[in-house]
Parts: sequence; C-alpha cells; structure tokens
Amino acid sequence: MDRELACEIIKDLLPLYVDGMASDVSKKSIEQHLKHCEDCSEVYNNMVFNLEMEEQLSEVQDVKRFLKKTKRMYFFYGLCGLSFISILVCMIVDLALNNGITWSLIVGSSCLFADAFLYVILDCKKNKGCMAMAVLSIGTFVLLSVIQITRYYLMDTGTCWIFRYGFPILLLWLGVLWFPVLCRTFLKWNIWDCISLFMLLVIIGNYVTKLIIGDYVWNDVLHMRGFVSNALGEVIGIILFGIIGRVKNGYNNV
Repeated sequence: MDRELACEIIKDLLPLYVDGMASDVSKKSIEQHLKHCEDCSEVYNNMVFNLEMEEQLSEVQDVKRFLKKTKRMYFFYGLCGLSFISILVCMIVDLALNNGITWSLIVGSSCLFADAFLYVILDCKKNKGCMAMAVLSIGTFVLLSVIQITRYYLMDTGTCWIFRYGFPILLLWLGVLWFPVLCRTFLKWNIWDCISLFMLLVIIGNYVTKLIIGDYVWNDVLHMRGFVSNALGEVIGIILFGIIGRVKNGYNNV
C-alpha cells in the first residue's frame, strides 16, 4: 500500500521533474525512486520521449514556416527586380523616342502599384482584405491621375475626363468593393452573404455608371431589356448565394 502511494506521488511529480520545475529535495527523491521502480521509470521515459517528439515537431513546423516565408519574399524580390528593369528600359526608350518621360510614367506607376498590392497579399496577416483594398484604392487613384496627366498634359492627346468620369466612377466601384470586405472583416458575415451583397452593389454600380457616362436616363431602368442585360444574372446570383449562405448557417448552428 505504501509503495503504491509512493508511485502515485512520484507520477504526480514527474511532469514537474521533466520540466525542471521540481525542488532539489523532490528531484533527489524522484531519482532514487526511479532507480528501483520499473513502472515509474517507464512512465518517465514515455514523458521524455513525447516531450522530445513535440519539440522536434515544433522545430520542423518553425523551419517549414521560415522556408515558406523565405520563398514568398524571394518571389516578391524577384518581381520587384523585374519591375525595376522594366521601368528603367521603358524610361530609356521613352527618352530616346520622345525626348522626355511620358508613357513610361504610366508603366512605372502600374509596376509599383502591382508590387505594392502583391506585397500586401504575400506578407500581411491581419486584416488582409482591408489592407489589400486600401492599396487598391490608393493605387487606382494614383494610376488614373498619372494616366490623365501623361496623356492630356504631357502628350497632348485625349481630353480631361478624370473629374467628369474617372473619379466618380472610381469612387462608385471602390464602394462596391469596400462594402462586402468591411462586412466580412468587422461584421463577420459569411463569404456567401458577402458575395450576394457584392452582386447587389454591382447592379447598382452598372446603372449609376451608365448614368454618369450618359448612356441612358432613369426611365430606361424600368425597361425589361435593360433589366435583362444589366441585372438578371446578378439577381440569379444573389438568390443562389443567399440560399447557400442560409444553408451554411444552418449547418453551423446544428
């Protein structure tokens, strides 16, 4: 009975002993007991073996994460190098042909925009959707401005369309993209409801875009032909993805 009690006490103390948390007196008692008790020695050996395996698995996972991150960054650095070479070549050709920097500004802005967006996708871990949308919003605004300045002011081609059409349509469609992302990030909507919301906003975006560019007036919204060409597919998608979202929520609540 005393031996069984001693074994139970030693087994309770073994986790502290393995972790190095036991006192010196307890260590001596445990070591003396392990020399003469095969059952407790087997329990101790299993604990040590499992701890070593966990440490090895943790190290392997750390190495895999490091290698994965390294591959992503080397891929990104490679693309940045190609972008730099592309921008440099375009500027040299632009200077040689036009005696100035014109269309190469558009190429350079596009490359920088793409690199910034890719960096967020590869490296950002928290709120990736909002960060990607922020880069997309700023980058698109800058790119449109560069295109307008380059073509109208530097190349003397085209018209000044950016305030009449460019920025209003850009803000409209950024809103179409931002609302589902914000609902997904902060309101924790499921992906199917976000897709349904996106399609609903696409319908509104299509009509408002055509109104901005003067393609038709408000009375045309009520015509069946306009509805079929601009909204029927999205309405079907809203219904379909809405049903999928309800089914998914039902399974999650069960």
